[in-house]
Amino acid sequence: MQRSLMFFSAILLVQSAGLSKTSQASNPEISFDLPLVAAAVPNSCDSTGARLVDVELKLSSMIVAPEPKRIDQWIVRCQPRDRAMQIADYAPRTEVASPIQGAIQIKTTDENAKSAGLSVDGTLSHFAVGSFGVDQSNKATESLQYDRVSAVQTVTASGTINRGRGVYFKLNWTEQQVLEGEKTFRLTFKVPDHWRGGLIDVSVIAQSEKKSFGGWDKEVVTLGNAHFVVAAYSDGDQAALDAAKDLSSAEETLRRAAIEHLQKRNSSLPSLVRSVTQIFDAKDRNRSTRWVERLLLDATNPYSDKEILELPVQTRVVAIDYCDARETFTRLNEPSPVEITMSDVADVGAPSTRYSAAKPAVE
Repeated sequence: MQRSLMFFSAILLVQSAGLSKTSQASNPEISFDLPLVAAAVPNSCDSTGARLVDVELKLSSMIVAPEPKRIDQWIVRCQPRDRAMQIADYAPRTEVASPIQGAIQIKTTDENAKSAGLSVDGTLSHFAVGSFGVDQSNKATESLQYDRVSAVQTVTASGTINRGRGVYFKLNWTEQQVLEGEKTFRLTFKVPDHWRGGLIDVSVIAQSEKKSFGGWDKEVVTLGNAHFVVAAYSDGDQAALDAAKDLSSAEETLRRAAIEHLQKRNSSLPSLVRSVTQIFDAKDRNRSTRWVERLLLDATNPYSDKEILELPVQTRVVAIDYCDARETFTRLNEPSPVEITMSDVADVGAPSTRYSAAKPAVE
């Protein structure tokens, strides 16, 4: 019995030491927040008469470390999932600035001076003394003054990615820009006339450049990152707004259920032993919540994913409810039954690619 207690105490000590070290290494020094619902405000049509909508993303950041490292840059990527949403414009555009205000004045002076002299001093007699001197000087001064443009550095860089289907923004920490607080990004999409809403994947990462080995080697360190799925709805469409809110609520419930499941699992003895083995395996540290990210990215099926199938029934039901809310929102752009044409009726017998399965019953 005493040996068992000693082994159990050793497990607790190793786990507490390892988890504290892991938490210090994995805890981000900067956290991000972004509203999960955004309105797509109508914009003026382009030259071809296509419909344009503007979506504003308000990304907030907070430095949580008491003595944070230097944050050198943010990298923000925005990618719509619906291929019907095409990038037409974006802001902010690439911007440069200089720490010196105004032009740099440079003045150069070229001076040439010439001098010649002659002096004669002698005694003529015991009663007379004479002196004779000649001096000549020539001085030429030339001055040139001009203004030089001060050197600039990149404050914000932006452009398209994925062959124009997405947009990236890179923000640098300068004297004119501090990477903390709220930043606004505007995306202008070209959408079909019947468009009512769409999902936008937004990822952000904060990086710092660390020098080592006497300044010869450079290493990029990640100080924080986040991924958001924004539901953009057509402004004025109440049904689309309600579907976007339901999706946001379902995602919040999903994240809360994942955290509760993780806390319950870590409170049992077998999970403590499993956590001790995971301390020495960096690949499995975030395995317990990796299924949530796969589900948010729409990269897995909740009815066939092995990790999701091992979850408790209540957690699985929450995961399926999220997928149902997401499918309801993405199907807003599908034509209503009244709008179905005769050509669509001919395809009624075609096999469907959608999966269907029974939701597990909650006891």
